[in-house]
Amino acid sequence: MNKPIVGITLLFATGIIFGRLLELPLLPVYLSTCGLLILTFLFYLRKRRGLVTLFLCFTLFLSGFLQFRCLYLPCSSSHIANFAPTTVSVEIVGLVAKRPELKGRRADFILKARRIWICGREEEVEGKIWVRSYSSFRDCDYGDIVRVRGKLRKPGASRKGFSWQRYLSYQGIWVEMNAVRMKVIKRGEGNLLLREAYRSRDWMAKVIDSTLPFPHSSLLKGIMLGDRTSLSPKLQEEFLRTGTGHILVVSGLHVGLILTILLFLFKILGLSPKLSYLLSIPPLVYYAVLTGLRTPVLRATLMATLGLFSFLIDRDTHPLVILGLAAFIILLFSPLSIFTVSFQLSFVTVGGIICLTPYLRERLKGLPLRLGEALAVSIAAQISILPLLAFYFNRVPLIGVLTNLLIGPLIAIILALGFLTLALSLVSLDVAQIMANANWLVLSILLKICSFFSFSQSKIFSKLACPSTGSFSSWVLLAYYSSLIVIFHFRQLRKLSYFVKRGAKEEKKRGIEKNKGE
Repeated sequence: MNKPIVGITLLFATGIIFGRLLELPLLPVYLSTCGLLILTFLFYLRKRRGLVTLFLCFTLFLSGFLQFRCLYLPCSSSHIANFAPTTVSVEIVGLVAKRPELKGRRADFILKARRIWICGREEEVEGKIWVRSYSSFRDCDYGDIVRVRGKLRKPGASRKGFSWQRYLSYQGIWVEMNAVRMKVIKRGEGNLLLREAYRSRDWMAKVIDSTLPFPHSSLLKGIMLGDRTSLSPKLQEEFLRTGTGHILVVSGLHVGLILTILLFLFKILGLSPKLSYLLSIPPLVYYAVLTGLRTPVLRATLMATLGLFSFLIDRDTHPLVILGLAAFIILLFSPLSIFTVSFQLSFVTVGGIICLTPYLRERLKGLPLRLGEALAVSIAAQISILPLLAFYFNRVPLIGVLTNLLIGPLIAIILALGFLTLALSLVSLDVAQIMANANWLVLSILLKICSFFSFSQSKIFSKLACPSTGSFSSWVLLAYYSSLIVIFHFRQLRKLSYFVKRGAKEEKKRGIEKNKGE
């Protein structure tokens, strides 16, 4: 099946990566991109498909390069980064762009700067600041206009292999501040949809806390909302060691379950399939906003929306095409996402499942259908994701194939009971408590499975189930995934080589005939 969007996305992504590696002047690159576009158009008019494809590839590569360089570096003269570091305290007025993260006595939040007072003068500014506020200065929320006072500085250096400066820069943040004074000037600004989503999130968390004890309530908030703030470090470590940490990230399973529920309800109401598909999209988008628009849920929502749209226009679209288009859309608006762990884990896992599952399913024909399918998906996911886990977390949870087989059905039940609890709480909290009690039992089983397979009481079994790898070069990752492509797609590569050679022969033959004619 022809999948040009996958190639387009890969070329664009490669350009973004080279944009980080190479520091080239923007003007020559911009002029080269424009020139290549003109040449592509001219060769298209002359029906030279081979040259059109070649120049289009270079254009996509340079477009990715420009997209990264333009969005990564603060270019404007009024950017707040141009004022840092400061030796004296400054005052800044701005919008709280993200709900504060509470960490003990401290609250961290992102401030979109609007004005600055420095050395007695006022200036209009732009750009984001990472603000740390303490004790009584924490009383702010998303959408508040606040006035903060403190010293601006550049983000700190790397610690234990983690680059704080790079982490912030990928969010477009080049400055941080410890606020010594803060005052809320106005409330209720910002995006209305985000404000309502935060209110809904607070309500959901309140219902969960009132119907379930700790740590079950914290675990359910992690599974349903992606909120891990109240989960103990020990419990999070157990999920990582068993290869099930992904359940604490809102992703495709959550979006798929919500979509299934919506389509079922619309069917009961007697709506047509196409109208059901159309009406399902807004709730999916709202849930993505509610859970923080993190990359996994954004990817899943985009894929679901694109899939529903293909059904609306009666077109059968391959999942790899939908995945490639979702990646392209995210990178187009947020090219820095490609360097985040969540983006890489999410897309590599789903891509691996789509590409490897058919091959593994063939090898597991002897098993019962359901078990063979589930095992093929679990193995495909682990083959795809283990190198990235080893690279970023220096560990390989080998037990993950088994644990994911066991917890997969449990997560579906937990999510279904969780959403049912929330729906019934609108009628009566006592009725909702019945569903919550059932969910408590399933959550308890999940906790027992993770505790058992983490082998926390046995160092020997713990090392066997999740061995440490140490750090290694990114070239090892490149070699691994290149080998994976060759092994599982050898036939397709041979076919591609055949078409390339055939195209070269046809171009050569056309040139010979042209010379004879002259």
